[in-house]
Amino acid sequence: MGLFDFISNRGGGPIERAAKRMLNEHHQQQVRQEALEELVANGSPEAISALIRRLGVNFRDSIKNEQEKRWVSNVLVERFGQASVEPLIGFIRVDQTISAAILVLAKLIDPARLVGVLCEILSGYPPEDHRTISARLQLVDALADYPDERVVPTVLPYTADHDDDVRVKVMELLERRVKDEAHPQYAQTVAGLVGVIDDPEASGRLLRRACEVLIALKADVSGYPQLKDALSEDYRVDEAGRLARR
Repeated sequence: MGLFDFISNRGGGPIERAAKRMLNEHHQQQVRQEALEELVANGSPEAISALIRRLGVNFRDSIKNEQEKRWVSNVLVERFGQASVEPLIGFIRVDQTISAAILVLAKLIDPARLVGVLCEILSGYPPEDHRTISARLQLVDALADYPDERVVPTVLPYTADHDDDVRVKVMELLERRVKDEAHPQYAQTVAGLVGVIDDPEASGRLLRRACEVLIALKADVSGYPQLKDALSEDYRVDEAGRLARR
C-alpha cells in the first residue's frame, strides 16, 4: 500500500479530517487555514503529504486559491525542507495537477536530480494513455526549462502522443533544442517529425507545426519519399531534398 493510499484509507483519522477541510472550497478560508495549520503542527510525513495535496487542487476563487497554494509552498520549503522531497516526488508520480508541486520541488533539489525525476515519471506514461494527458503536458512544460541532455530523448516518443497539445509542446521544445545535425538526436528528431506528417489522423495544426520545425532544422527529407504525398499544398520538397514553403 502506497503512502497516499494509506492516508486515504484513514478516513476517520485527524490528518484526513484536516485534509478534507483544507480541500473543501465551500468552507470559509479561516476554516481551511486552521486545517492547514493543524497539518503543519502535526509535522508527520503523512501530514506533509496531505499538505501537498493542496497544490493539486484549484478553487474557483483564484485569489484565495493562489494565496493558499503560496502559503503551503512556503511551508514545505522553509519549515519542512528536505522532509518534503520524497512526499513531493510521490505526489508528482500519481497526480494530474502537478505544476505547483514541481515548482516547490525545484527549490529543494538540484536541477540534475529534478530533471532525472521528471524524465523518469514522464517516461512511465505511454503516449497513447488517455488518463494522463494533463500530467504529460505539465511534465513537458517543466522539462523545457532545463538544458539537460536527457530531455530531448525523453520527450521524442511524445511526437506520437495521443493528444495534440502534447505533440505541439514537444515539437516546440525540439525546435529550440535540436538546432542542427550536430545534435546527437537530430536524426531521431527528423524521423519523429516525419512521423507526424505521415500520420493519417494528424490534424492540420500538427502537420503545419511539424513542417515548420523541419524547415527550421533544414532537414534533408529525401530519404522519406512518402512525404510528397502527405504534404499539404502549402509545402514541397525542394531540389536539395529539404522541406520548403510554396
